[in-house]
Amino acid sequence: MVMVNGEQETGVVGETILDFLKKREAPIENIVVEQNGKIIHRADFDTTKISENDKLELISFVGGG
Repeated sequence: MVMVNGEQETGVVGETILDFLKKREAPIENIVVEQNGKIIHRADFDTTKISENDKLELISFVGGG
């Protein structure tokens, strides 16, 4: 089981962060990913894998005024 922003997510163990974000159609250039309390650098999205019992927090930035 993987928790994403406090909700259970299934079928993502073994995926890279990049693949996971693409599947969700997340704005990769405007997102911060925290995995188990550690911020993952965007350059590492394609090599960092999601493991069983991971806790991910996805934070998107939007402009406005």
